[in-house]
Amino acid sequence: MLLLTTLTEVYASGPNGSGVPGSPEMLALEAKWTPMSESAAKQRGRERFNDNKYGMFIHWGLYSQCGGVWQGEKMEDGPGTGPWVAEWIMRRKEIPREEYAKLADTFNPVKFDADEWVAIAKAAGMKYMVITSKHHDGFALFDSKVNDYNVVKATPFGRDIIRELEQACRKGGISFGVYYSHALDWRDGGDSGMKDYCNDKKPQQFLFINRFDPSPVSFDDYIANKSLPQVRELVDNYDLAEIWLDTPIYIPARYSFEFYKTIYDANPETLVSQRIGNGFGDIGTPGDNVIPDAVIENTWEGIATTNNSWGYKSYDTDWKSPSETLYWLIENVSKGGNFLLNVGPDGSGTIPAESVQNLLEVGKWLKVNGPAIYGTKPWKVNHEGPTDLKIKGTNHREKEKLRFEFESNDFWFTQKNGKIYAIALARPEGNTVSIQSLKGLSISSIQVLGESGEVKWSETDGAVEVTLPALETQGMGYALEITL
Repeated sequence: MLLLTTLTEVYASGPNGSGVPGSPEMLALEAKWTPMSESAAKQRGRERFNDNKYGMFIHWGLYSQCGGVWQGEKMEDGPGTGPWVAEWIMRRKEIPREEYAKLADTFNPVKFDADEWVAIAKAAGMKYMVITSKHHDGFALFDSKVNDYNVVKATPFGRDIIRELEQACRKGGISFGVYYSHALDWRDGGDSGMKDYCNDKKPQQFLFINRFDPSPVSFDDYIANKSLPQVRELVDNYDLAEIWLDTPIYIPARYSFEFYKTIYDANPETLVSQRIGNGFGDIGTPGDNVIPDAVIENTWEGIATTNNSWGYKSYDTDWKSPSETLYWLIENVSKGGNFLLNVGPDGSGTIPAESVQNLLEVGKWLKVNGPAIYGTKPWKVNHEGPTDLKIKGTNHREKEKLRFEFESNDFWFTQKNGKIYAIALARPEGNTVSIQSLKGLSISSIQVLGESGEVKWSETDGAVEVTLPALETQGMGYALEITL
């Protein structure tokens, strides 16, 4: 049975804004937001997003030079506050703002090639790209006139990375978007509203903010003078299909709404992540490195990393294998979502070879079996079979030492244009498989994607028995296209 749910976002960054549900303020803002969210232009953006299904997330910045090591000490070594992911090194190691800013003096990623990154994404079967235009450290990868702490004005590299990737994506025919940490900024006063708007008696999110060398700037001034103006620069100056805002925590509802309206006014088809705060987003996410348990009916994307860190971490070699990566993609898509998979280039501008190799293997599978993924929707069942993996975050994946090995009677399902797709991640020992969920359907044809051999089938008491041809072009598993 298809289990539908809506996505109520619960993730590591805690509260989703300080607006009070049902309050006069929220009701008034929601009345203004709803027509924008339900507009025809926004729906066009959602349709394109939903058709793309698979994208490349890129976390890249000053922290990439460190590789998760500061003054000879790894993220996990010694005292520190916050997670061990490499892009958090400023917060974890409590690096003073001006000392951290010196990393800009040596940021010169001469191996960065926007066309090469886009070519990797395309060969991997990815249809869109999202890169960190500014992360929590406050440093921007675009030419900002609002704040000089950016790659063009503060580094010897001096090139607008966001512009080069935008142009390369346009040339390569894939959608382009940016991540922007709108509420949290360790350099310039973005404390996600913790100081002035936290209503909890025992707030749990102080680990996120800069309390070791805080900026004298208030959160309101940060929003007015840096964050919102930089978002205006991004949406006014770059062609963005998606803008991924992050870490709202206690951001007031009026600010979340103003960000949404600013983006909508520039381009009403640009989608906004739910982490804008206070429910004023277009794209939900079940959490970092999380796969939801059930089909979700609204627009959403799962996000995960190719290893266990978002930014480049020189000693994290726990790479997701091609079979694991493919499982993440199929699980998310069969449950109605997209999959945005992160790579962390190093300080020179090179995407780690291990992650590229794994991505390209998945790309080979998608070249044959893409019709079962792109543009599809959930079917009445998303999975049948013995494998039951729960993915509840990076730490869960590491702790449980999950094995991504599948049985020949594991099938995941999608549908499109009157066709059902049954996706397998393992080949049968013989040439016959049994699919219970197809029982009772009036099937007119079955074919194996990428194969020309004849497929035969018959219905038994409990399933449809499918006799496969020799699988000559398949690598990891295969996909059946079932026409009713």
